[in-house]
Amino acid sequence: MCYQRILGNDATDRMIRIAILLLGITANAFVAVAEPAPVREHASRIDQLVENRLENIGQEGRPEIDDYTFCRRVYLDAIGRIPTLDELDGFIEDQKSGKRARLVEELLDSKGYQSHWYNYWADLLRVKYVGDKLHHPGNYAQWIKESLRTNKPYDQLVHELINASGPLYRPGNGATGFYARESMPLDHLANSVKTFLGLSIECAQCHDHPFDVWTQKDFYKLAAFTSRTHLRVDPTPDLEKDYASDRRILKNRSFDEWIVYRESLRVKHAAIHGNGTGFMRLPHDYQYEDGQPFEVVKADVLFGKMPELDHKLTKDKLEAFGHKNFGPPINARESLADWVVSSDNPLFAKAVVNRLWHEVMGTELVGPLGDLSVDEMGPHPELTAQLIVVMKDCDYDLRRFLSVLFNSKTYQSKAIALDPNASDYVLDGPVVRRISAEAIVDSFLSLKTAAPDQFVPTEFQWDGFTNFYEKSQAMGVQDFVNYSVNGPGRGAFQRREEIAAKQRNGKAGPKELWRVSCYGHTDGSHEVAMLLGKSDRELIDGGNKEPNIPQILYLMNGQLEQEITTQPRVYIHQKIKEANDPHERMEILWKAILGRLPKKSEKALAFHEAEDLIWALLNSNEFRFTR
Repeated sequence: MCYQRILGNDATDRMIRIAILLLGITANAFVAVAEPAPVREHASRIDQLVENRLENIGQEGRPEIDDYTFCRRVYLDAIGRIPTLDELDGFIEDQKSGKRARLVEELLDSKGYQSHWYNYWADLLRVKYVGDKLHHPGNYAQWIKESLRTNKPYDQLVHELINASGPLYRPGNGATGFYARESMPLDHLANSVKTFLGLSIECAQCHDHPFDVWTQKDFYKLAAFTSRTHLRVDPTPDLEKDYASDRRILKNRSFDEWIVYRESLRVKHAAIHGNGTGFMRLPHDYQYEDGQPFEVVKADVLFGKMPELDHKLTKDKLEAFGHKNFGPPINARESLADWVVSSDNPLFAKAVVNRLWHEVMGTELVGPLGDLSVDEMGPHPELTAQLIVVMKDCDYDLRRFLSVLFNSKTYQSKAIALDPNASDYVLDGPVVRRISAEAIVDSFLSLKTAAPDQFVPTEFQWDGFTNFYEKSQAMGVQDFVNYSVNGPGRGAFQRREEIAAKQRNGKAGPKELWRVSCYGHTDGSHEVAMLLGKSDRELIDGGNKEPNIPQILYLMNGQLEQEITTQPRVYIHQKIKEANDPHERMEILWKAILGRLPKKSEKALAFHEAEDLIWALLNSNEFRFTR
C-alpha cells in the first residue's frame, strides 16, 4: 500500500520492485561468498600473540630457519618423509616469492599427506585386527583413507564414527569398524571420550573419579546414549531360520565345510546393531547413596546443553521390567554425536587443536592429550583461544588448519631442545624431537627411489572381506551351501578372496617400495616399523619414539641400511654418479640424507668411501630427528 501511494505508474512500480529484488540478491550473494579469514591472516594473528607473550616475559624470539631446514621440516610434518634430492633442489632453486606457502599447499594436496596422516589417525582410532570378533580392519582403514583423500571435515568424520551402524564389510561403511574394534561397550565409551574430547573418565566406569568431578553415575548416564549398541557377526534370528537346517547338516557332515559356511555368512551379516536407547542401568555392585544396583538412569551429558531425546518409555515404567531391559532404541547415539561435535562443546575443538599442535610443534598447547579439563586453556590461554577460532573458522578442515600452522613464523622458527636449561615458555616454535617410526622407514624410500609416494593408492582398495561381501549380496541360501561344499576348504577360503581382491585392485607395485601406510592386515605387520616404535594400536597414542638398543643395532646393520649403502641401482647411488669430485659427491649425500649443505667442519670427510658416508649419516641423530 505504501509503495502504491508513492509510485506514479505501474512501470515505475515494476522497476522499483526489480531494483529491490536485485539488492536482495546482491546482499545474499555477499553472504554466500563470505570466505573464512585467509591462511596468512590467521598465521599472522598466531605470530602476533606469540610475539606479545615473548615481549611481556622478556624472552628473546627465535631466529627464522633457512630454506633447507624448512623444506626438510615441512616434508616430515606434512607428508611423513624427507624430501628427495630432486624435490629439495627444486625448492631451493625456486626464486619466486611465496615459495614456502606454495610448497605447503602442494604437500597438503599430495598422496604423501594421505599416507602420513593415515598413520596418525589409524593409531588414534586403533585400527587393528581383532580375530575373536571377526573384525578385519580393512574396510575401516579404507574409510579413514577415503576421508583423508576427500578432506572430510573433522567434525563430520567424528559424527559419522560415533553414529556408525549397519554391515561391517559393506564398502564405504567402514566407520562401523570404530565400534567393532572394541568388544566392551563401556571401554569403547571411555576411549571415545578420551579420543575426541581429550577427557579421561575411565576411572568413573568402576567408581567415582578420585581426582576429578566425574562420578560413576555420570559415566553410566553418558553410557545410556549408546546402550545396546553392539557388533553381531551372525545373522539375526529372523534370517537365521533360513540357514539353520543347512548349518546343522554341514556341521555333522564336515567340519571344514561348516566353518566355511559359518564364516562366509558372517562376512555378509556382520553388522553394528542398535542406536542407543537413552537408558542405562547402574551396575550390580553399585555402592553409592545416589542410586541402587540395576537402577535405571536416563542419558545425560557430562557438561553443556543436554540434547533432546524422544524416549518411548518413562524411567518408572522401565524400572518395572527386568534388569536386562534397557528400553527400545531411539537413536540416542546420534544425539551423543551431536553433543560431542557441537560448536558449544568446550572440549571438542580444544582437544583436536591440542593434538595437532603437539604433532606439529612437539609441545602440549593445553595439556596432556588424553587428560584435559573443561576449563583448562594451557600456559598461553590467548593462543589456545585463537587456535580454536582458527579451527572453527576453517570449518574443521584439517588441511587448512595445518596450512595455518605451517605458514606461521612460529612454525618456521628455530627448533629448540627441551632440556633443564630451556625457557619456561616453549610455545614460540617447534622442539627438537625424534621422528616417528613410520617416517624413519618412509624416509629411506626418499633415498631409494625418485618417487617415494608412487604406490600410495588413490582409490578404494578391496580386500577379501569387502570383495566377498559384495559377491554375497547376490547369493541365496543354496549358494552359500554350494560355496562351502565346492570351495577350496577352510584354509584357502580367505586366501582365495584376498587373491581376487588384489587382482581387482590392479598393480600395487613392489612391496619394498610401499610406504608403511600401504600395509594391510594380510600384508603382515611392518616389522621394521614395529621395531622402531610403531604403535601396536592396543592403546590410544601407543607409538613410542624413545630409542633403544635393538633399534640402534638394526639401523646400523639391518636391511634398510644395507639397501641404501650397498645397492648401486637405488636413487641416491644414481645421483652421486653425477658428481665430478668428492666434494660435489659429499654435497649430494648431505642434502639427500640430512637436507642441508655440509658444514666447513665436515669438509674433511669428503674423501671417505660413499658407502661409509651414507652409513654414518643414516645412523646420525640428525637423520632421525626434526630440527
